[in-house]
Amino acid sequence: MKDPRGAVRIVEVGPRDGLQNIKDHVPTSVKIELIRRLRGTGLQSIELTSVVSPRAVPQLSDCRDVLRMEDIKSLRKEPNMRLPVLVPNMKGLDIALEYGVKEVAVFISATEGFSKANINCTVEEGLERARNIAEKATSCGLAVRGYVSCIFSDPFDGPTAPSAVLHCVRELLEMGCYEVSLGDTLGVGCPDKVRSLLVYLEEHGVSLDLLAGHFHDTYGQAVANTWEAYNCGLRVFDSSISGLGGCPYAPGAKGNVATEDLVYMFHNAGIATGLDMLKLVETGLWISTRLSRENASRAGIALANTHGLVCPPRQTDHTPAKAATWSPVNTKGRLLTYRSGGNFKIVLNRPKRGNTFTQKMVADLIAIIASCNKDPSLLNIIITATGGYFCMGVEIGKTMPFIAQGASRNPQAKHLAALLELMKRSPKTTVACINGHAFGGGVELALACDVRVSLRAATLTFTEATFKQARNSSSKWKSAFIRNAVFSTHSTTAENLKSLGLVSEIVEDQGQLRAGLDDLLIRLNNSRPAKPRVSKELSWSTRANAGWDAQVDTLDATFFKTMKLDVGQGDMKASYSGRRDDLKRALKSVWGQGRRWREGAAV
Repeated sequence: MKDPRGAVRIVEVGPRDGLQNIKDHVPTSVKIELIRRLRGTGLQSIELTSVVSPRAVPQLSDCRDVLRMEDIKSLRKEPNMRLPVLVPNMKGLDIALEYGVKEVAVFISATEGFSKANINCTVEEGLERARNIAEKATSCGLAVRGYVSCIFSDPFDGPTAPSAVLHCVRELLEMGCYEVSLGDTLGVGCPDKVRSLLVYLEEHGVSLDLLAGHFHDTYGQAVANTWEAYNCGLRVFDSSISGLGGCPYAPGAKGNVATEDLVYMFHNAGIATGLDMLKLVETGLWISTRLSRENASRAGIALANTHGLVCPPRQTDHTPAKAATWSPVNTKGRLLTYRSGGNFKIVLNRPKRGNTFTQKMVADLIAIIASCNKDPSLLNIIITATGGYFCMGVEIGKTMPFIAQGASRNPQAKHLAALLELMKRSPKTTVACINGHAFGGGVELALACDVRVSLRAATLTFTEATFKQARNSSSKWKSAFIRNAVFSTHSTTAENLKSLGLVSEIVEDQGQLRAGLDDLLIRLNNSRPAKPRVSKELSWSTRANAGWDAQVDTLDATFFKTMKLDVGQGDMKASYSGRRDDLKRALKSVWGQGRRWREGAAV
């Protein structure tokens, strides 16, 4: 028996093994956010995905999207990080190589029945397939990890002979696997069986330093089995956050042992894991909420209650998940940034100066938003601020004018104009969360966004330059000014803006503002991926084409473009005629109400 206080290494398999058996589609952005949060707990071994046929495992059909993400590329550059990708065949390996994967995993079953059901071949054929993958992977400089399934029992053949496990382990080690994970796929193991198998393997020349334990919790024995394996000498264990998991080819199999439960056990025994327990708990709560499933970690739920963390109730299919908590990206300086799944929040942080712009802030905002625009995992960009002001324009005394428009010869004005244009043309849905008063350029920033949520007490004040420019331009500003006389004083309230359709929701206090933003993001994230992009395109096109005929042409072109998208082709084609006619009638009705209202309809 080894030193009972020797450190262990946890291999997190949630993003692959944990998610693969979930029937409802999990967005790629959620998977990326899960991996990012897991890394934040201190984990240095995270199984990313599997390059598998989408017909076999639909949940992992976005494997290429996961591998090409900038967040994953950045993780690969971190020293000592292990990010294995499961590959079932040579084609999968070629794809993994194409995306710069540095470690792959091969898998076989110790039993014939499961092998045929899982990978459609015999055990020996599976070993040969794994051997070919391992040889090519090692020749290309990749590390290879091995899995052996059904170490105790097969759902079709019954109990597994230890000699069958020994044969598979030896073959995997000989073909170059640096480590072999022993999988109790059905979760039927118990401590006595664990000890018996490990003693048998060690007596037949297999070093326990080359093995890992992978236990499922079907009969509630996974933690006990892990402890027994640890005392036998194993120091590496696979687990899944909040107990995610199961196997589509193993009827009745439950999830993997929960990462939180293992870490809690080891920490209480004085055994180091290098992981932050509370961050694991928070991550388990987060993913359980996003997937509308019960958190299967007993330790996770108990610690959440002990530390006053929100422990979500079990969600039904008809109950939408609440918006995720925000994780900090940058918490220093005049621009704070946070991320929550596919949402990215930018917070202006000059509360003592009314969150006024400096030239550097504008340049930094341009860089941040440009980066967000290129990130396919992001859906929404939110801009808000600290303190009692949203943004009071440009810092007084600086040479940069409040309003970029109409001052094209000023390079600093062009900088602000570039920011506003970048916001307006962003492929993401942009949201202004107006936490207080806005002035000048701050008003332009808010109105450059697609959607606005505001405190009732907030006012938006326009500069004289803005008022004159609005009368002489064809922008969204002109429509608002013409439609309502409140701008005769160059200032208006959030209520007036809501009556014009420029603010989607008004709330009473900061708490309601956060809740209103959460509700809005849920609605946005539940819409089809093409919807924000197409809606924005239609909005801009109708503003640009003021005539009725031009708007009809724009409507046709936009709908036909939407029909070409991969998402929603069927229902778009089926209902195109009816929706097109409805929108035509709506536009024609608006058109007939006169020029003033016609211009307002484009906002």
